[in-house]
Amino acid sequence: MEARYLYNIRLVGVIALCTLAACSSDITGGNRQPVRLSFTTKVSSAPAAIRISPDLVVGAAGDLILTKVQVVIGKVELDENDATDCVSEIEATGDDHAEVGQECEDVSRDPVLVDIPVDAALHSVINVPLAQGTYTKLEAKLESARDNATAFNAANPNLVGKSVRVEGTYKGTPFVFTSAVRAGLEMEFSPPLVIDATTMNATVTLDVAKWFLDGSGAVIDPNTATAGSNALQVIEDNIRRSFHAFQDNDESGADDHTEHGG
Repeated sequence: MEARYLYNIRLVGVIALCTLAACSSDITGGNRQPVRLSFTTKVSSAPAAIRISPDLVVGAAGDLILTKVQVVIGKVELDENDATDCVSEIEATGDDHAEVGQECEDVSRDPVLVDIPVDAALHSVINVPLAQGTYTKLEAKLESARDNATAFNAANPNLVGKSVRVEGTYKGTPFVFTSAVRAGLEMEFSPPLVIDATTMNATVTLDVAKWFLDGSGAVIDPNTATAGSNALQVIEDNIRRSFHAFQDNDESGADDHTEHGG
């Protein structure tokens, strides 16, 4: 599976990840609006995922239990223009934002570790100061931290060279699944995202239960996902497709536009 795949994901909110030092403009300026970023784990309608707080049980037989899920995301950009590929242009210019244009706004240049909740709750993870305005899409990279991200790698030794780490049990035996899966995430806002004084929260859902299911819906033993295996390829492809987000000001875990008939 090519690591350069871009998955166009319908997005009516924002998955903006940010550390204060990584934002391109002054976060204390009057044109910025703090927006909470919350995460939850989506459970598909199929009987393949069962909620038993605080863990996620996958498969009707309960063979697979996920207890901890982590992903690394970096180079996050808000984009005002559908035709622009902000992340690729920044990489092509040697990470020089000045050569890219005003339509691209830094959200994060540094890698960000996100702990994905595996219970049924909605977890507020980050408070993001976003410039007020209208955005057509958000771009990000799912990738391991680079070697020069020394502070991140020192703080997260279990994720050096990895972009995904999952802990759990399979048929009662503990396992740790890791992957260096890469994906360019190009997320379109539909309708365009308007950040103003009324914008409060966005929710990101990942259908984590589907990560370890094959095409027939059968559970994949994570221990079989060795380098070059078909099992690993299926799991990584599932991970790439699993990112979805939406505006969720009432923090209900549902898209504001569809929840209220918008």
